[in-house]
Parts: sequence; structure tokens; C-alpha cells
Amino acid sequence: MILAGDECRRTQRGNNNAYCQDNQISWFDWRLVKKNKNLVRFAQALIAFRRQQPTVRQKSFLKGLPQAKDQWPDVQWFSRLGTTPDWHNGEASLIALFAAPDAQHDPESVGQHVLMIFNATDQDHEFTIPPITRKARWRLLINTALDTPNDVFSNGDGPAPPRSGTFVVTRHSLRCYVAHE
Repeated sequence: MILAGDECRRTQRGNNNAYCQDNQISWFDWRLVKKNKNLVRFAQALIAFRRQQPTVRQKSFLKGLPQAKDQWPDVQWFSRLGTTPDWHNGEASLIALFAAPDAQHDPESVGQHVLMIFNATDQDHEFTIPPITRKARWRLLINTALDTPNDVFSNGDGPAPPRSGTFVVTRHSLRCYVAHE
């Protein structure tokens, strides 16, 4: 296990340039790994997801356009109501749809569609999954509002969103769904 420190709350007291200090600021306190094991587990799950999911690590700039006819755009943004977002209202909630890379354009990058739901507000809000995404079979991967270890479903066995497509997302939280064939 390689640790940098952020994943176990090693702050270096805010010093991001401590390489030249040979003192407690730059020393790695291995007790932090055990003390913050849930944060380490969460970070490891996110790293594993990124490694196995080409959709969240695409090599080309996302343009908001389909890669081929009859496909979703590579990235698409929605308001919490599942509609076109109003970028000028200052609302801190958003839905992002990342379409899996097209196998014909990049055979090494076959992935799954990813739907991320962000509620950065101070209040719980009702969200509606965009109508275009309702035909996909979504499974919850991450819900930061849940207590550990129920915040990550690494095996793709998380619950599906409600059939109504509408649900409450807790304040200051993120949900990430992955489409399954």
C-alpha cells in the first residue's frame, strides 16, 4: 500500500512544501493509517474505480457531443430537476452524465456510463434523474451521505435509484451511479 498522506489525514500542518524539513512536519505518522482506516478505505475504493473505469479517465477533452450516431454526448450536464441547467442562478447542485467511450473509436477504453449527482448546498434537495438516462440500469457506486462502510459499493451491487427517478440527496453529498448492461 502506497500512501501519500491525504488519504489518512496527514496534513503536514498545511505545509505543502515540507520535503526539505526533517522534523515532525514531514515525518509520516503510521498511526494515522489505522486511526483513519475508513478514509483510507474510501480513497482506495475511488482509486480502484478510476483504474477500472475508462469513462472517468478519458484521454481526450470532452466536448458534449456524441462520438457516434444514436449515442449520448460524451458529457452532459443537468439541473437537479433533470433539465438543462441555468448556469447563472448560482445553485450549487448539479447532475453530470459521462457517456462510456465508444469502442469503435477507442477499443481499449470500453467502459460504462457514469451518472454523478452533486448537492453542495446546505439543504437536502429532491433530484430527478434526467429522462434520457432512465432506460439505463443504474446501480449506486458511491453515496457520501451514508455511514462507512456503506458509502461505497465497489462490486456494483449498490441499490438502483427509485423507479420514479426522483429522490432526496442529502446536503453536502455526492452520489455516483454506474450503468450496467
